[in-house]
Amino acid sequence: MFISEELAELLRKVGAQSKISKWVGDMKEVLRENVYAGELIRKSQIPKRYLEHYGVNNLYRYSLPEGFRACYTIVNGCPFILDVLSHQEYDKVFGYRTT
Repeated sequence: MFISEELAELLRKVGAQSKISKWVGDMKEVLRENVYAGELIRKSQIPKRYLEHYGVNNLYRYSLPEGFRACYTIVNGCPFILDVLSHQEYDKVFGYRTT
């Protein structure tokens, strides 16, 4: 199981006792059991941010408490957690309009 440098930095900033750190820990446990636990995002809907920065060819969304979402990819059968986004951040990254 891997996490991106950006996510590792966020986890360092918020600390091991934060809810985000706990959510990522829980997510890791679930993904150890089932790497396909998240919802697959269609290739045509993968934001350029992930294509250009990480070179992904598959992307999954994993729902977290309080409307947060994590995005991860699978590389050689191993999950690679890219980020954790609030609902608003997720909508912005994916180009969804909020009212």
